[in-house]
Amino acid sequence: MLNLFERNDQKTRDLLYSLKQAGFERPTVFLEDDGWLPPECESPFAYFAKQEKSGRPRYFNEIKVPRFWEIIGDNRQASIGFYGQTKAKIVYAAPKEKRWIKEVKWLDPAGRTRLIDHYDQYGHRFAQSVCDEAQKPIVKTYFDAKQHEVLVQNFVTDDLILNQGEQILTFKNLTEFMLYYLAKRKFSIEQIFINSLSYPLFVLLKLPQTGNDVLFWQEDFQGNVPGNMEMILNGSVPRLKKIVVQDAKAYQTAMQLSNNSPYFENLGFIYEKKRENGQRKQIFILTNSDQLEQIKTLSAQLPEFEFHIAAITEMSQKLMDLGRQANISLYPNIAPKELAKLWQQADFYLDINHHQELMQAVRQAFENEMLTVSFENTVHDRHFIAPENIYAPEQVEQMVQKLKRAASDRAYLATLLKAQRKQAEMGSVAMYQTVLGG
Repeated sequence: MLNLFERNDQKTRDLLYSLKQAGFERPTVFLEDDGWLPPECESPFAYFAKQEKSGRPRYFNEIKVPRFWEIIGDNRQASIGFYGQTKAKIVYAAPKEKRWIKEVKWLDPAGRTRLIDHYDQYGHRFAQSVCDEAQKPIVKTYFDAKQHEVLVQNFVTDDLILNQGEQILTFKNLTEFMLYYLAKRKFSIEQIFINSLSYPLFVLLKLPQTGNDVLFWQEDFQGNVPGNMEMILNGSVPRLKKIVVQDAKAYQTAMQLSNNSPYFENLGFIYEKKRENGQRKQIFILTNSDQLEQIKTLSAQLPEFEFHIAAITEMSQKLMDLGRQANISLYPNIAPKELAKLWQQADFYLDINHHQELMQAVRQAFENEMLTVSFENTVHDRHFIAPENIYAPEQVEQMVQKLKRAASDRAYLATLLKAQRKQAEMGSVAMYQTVLGG
């Protein structure tokens, strides 16, 4: 039993969490390693490099640079410079507000990326990429804990070279390398879950024909069934028995395009539920901007509500002036413990800040079962907000009335939260076990 996933993105992590909640505990392998895999997961690159899983993420100003060079950063990005010339750009890991280093992109005199140092969640430089003049990676080298080269992946020729001490092994492509890795690890391969039609599928095609594999499809359909998926539907991948489409609309499209193929099933994600909604008249807003749509009208017309407005940086005078209102509390430079307390304390979230969303705030509100409302010009994540809770700015009165009723009518609040869960297409343990045979 094995999960064979391609990349470490949010949908893959949501799938992994859903499978665990439904009782499908199994080793998880990623074919791409960004250095920030869930701790219980591994990649063939980390396995052969014997990379250490200890330490902490490296902060943006913890890069060693020559004398007189300087590192400048804010909550979005950082750079390394020397007398006005940018020598490197620092890419943050999520959440960006923590300023943890994920990549350092070293530039040539023309400002093009030529080298990329990759840092993991433990603060180690685990790999380095070389880029061509078009700034496209052509070679990636993986290091062990002592910064010795262990593995070189060539994106131009597709081959990989593995240094095993006295033995140097060469693989024609990633598929061949993965087959060698799987043989070394001796995983059970009776059932493999994949979520990509790329290399995970190519690996399945090279394994013994007997199996009970499942593809989790997490993308849309662009007017037709992808060619590699057609292979599955016509029986050319005998190991693979089901295609689970994780978006309801995409599932309907799949059924139409395939004439209701029995291969297709629909399963949403099982999201973490951190607590119940207590129907308290506490509103939370997390912002990196002093532009909060209709905040004066909302706070004036909802005097019975307490508004908690937090920022992870200093607040402008415009925001500070809001604190003069009796029902508004401000939290500039909010500490992690205080922020965690507000997520537990408030039962309503207003997604009304313009510009960048902080810390996946809308998703966090959803996981804390807060009722979230927003405006068309400020909404950050429609997946976790019911469409009827997104208003035009001039409809602020309707938003006010909804919040008032939700805070006084428990049955009405329950209906709104149910619509919010429906929008997120929440799955359940029972559904996963029925579809996957748990």
